[in-house]
Amino acid sequence: MESIFKERIQEIYYDFLHLIPNLVFAVIFFGIGALIIHLIKKQVFSRIVKKAKDPVASQFVTDIILVIFYIFLILMTFRVLGLSTVTQTIIGAAGLTTFIIGFALKDIGENFLAGIVLIFDRPFEMGDLIQIDNQMGRVIRISIRETTIKTTDGKDVYIPNGDIIKKHFINYTINDQLRESFEISIFNNNNIREVIDMILETVASFNSILKSKKPAVSIKNFENGTVQLTVFYWYSLRGTRSRDGKLKTDIMLTVLEKLKENNIAFPDHIQDVKLNKG
Repeated sequence: MESIFKERIQEIYYDFLHLIPNLVFAVIFFGIGALIIHLIKKQVFSRIVKKAKDPVASQFVTDIILVIFYIFLILMTFRVLGLSTVTQTIIGAAGLTTFIIGFALKDIGENFLAGIVLIFDRPFEMGDLIQIDNQMGRVIRISIRETTIKTTDGKDVYIPNGDIIKKHFINYTINDQLRESFEISIFNNNNIREVIDMILETVASFNSILKSKKPAVSIKNFENGTVQLTVFYWYSLRGTRSRDGKLKTDIMLTVLEKLKENNIAFPDHIQDVKLNKG
């Protein structure tokens, strides 16, 4: 029993001696490969930063690329050591594991890939006012998996990046200008053309209104003896990335006061109903 044990130890020792040249070469090979990957990292990171303009996301993408390179380097190092069987086993297990995880976490993978697309496509920046379906808010955080917006009532809404790619998306503030509108109804026995001119003159008198894009008034509908008008105007966000509710209120009140001064008749939705006996 003791002799068998000694023979086994000797076999392991001689096998190790035969493995030393390959081991030394594998260490050198891995060191050179790691150095090359380090140099590639600097080039890739600088290019991604220039393209994406987001250091955090750029670092994340760079780390993913480095992981892929290091996995490839480790597999090649195993082959240099003569451990081809181990390499094939690792590749097979990795492929099966990737398939299982990918199937189970399909939505996470979809959001992850969508986040990478958003980094390079850049349909919005931090602070932009965006709308996805019925969710509208200011962008306060962009990550690989999701985008966070703060709504006008102060709620933080987390939107998966996959939804941004697939669903209807609106960016209101990409050029720092925004169009607002409001509606007003008047009786159709008023002089509609004069009313429209009054509204345009009143809205244009505000200094905050863009002079390059003049306000406009359109007739939306005729209903129950009234004319429904829609008023449009443009204004600059001046870097605030938020809607100017006070400006809209001031314009609406001023328009209302102007029309009342000129005796423009407005509809009263309160109706008196009289019931007669018999």
